[in-house]
Amino acid sequence: VSPDVFEDESEKVFHERWLYIGRASQAEKAWDYFTAQIGDESLIALRGDDGELRIFYNHCRHRGTQLVTELAGHCGKHLSCPYHAWSYAHDGKLIGAPHMEETPGFNKVDYPLHRPAQAIWEGCVYVNFSSNPKPFERAFAPVLKKFAPWHLGELQPTHREEYDVAANWKLICQNYSECYHCPIVHPALEKLSHYRDTENDLEEGSILVQKVNELNT
Repeated sequence: VSPDVFEDESEKVFHERWLYIGRASQAEKAWDYFTAQIGDESLIALRGDDGELRIFYNHCRHRGTQLVTELAGHCGKHLSCPYHAWSYAHDGKLIGAPHMEETPGFNKVDYPLHRPAQAIWEGCVYVNFSSNPKPFERAFAPVLKKFAPWHLGELQPTHREEYDVAANWKLICQNYSECYHCPIVHPALEKLSHYRDTENDLEEGSILVQKVNELNT
């Protein structure tokens, strides 16, 4: 529960790994966006006129004001800061900076929005905060084609729930990775899949995938 330990873990674990932030379908049309909060970092995923989804740090390059505060929305034909009205194109380029033409040497080209490394796999959007991230194709190599038969990329979000859990993040991962509590806490799931009738499908690397050996009907 030490905040110092968590800060160290955040830097060495979360800031060096590919992190899921949402589904690409959450921003379907041009200038649709959704936001994500990962630790202290606020992100905005913005669909451009060219159809590409780009991830930016959700901070204006001028004074660091958050560009958008809603979970999702539509921002019109440019992304505008609510503080000093600096505005950005869909690719993050600065296109408007009121009165900055009076500043000698100022060039809008030098102030695009910052972007973390990003990847989209099966409709899932990932970012990596590292300055030298492991390529996504290498990090996710064991599962890149694993879920193709289930058409994961076609799935659409229909409901969202958030849990504020007063626990170390490792306890959440451990709880998810074992099902000894399922007969008591999740009896409906237990009727479909016996809590001891699973095994790890991957035993090496940083990705854990469990498979159900038999689905009871």
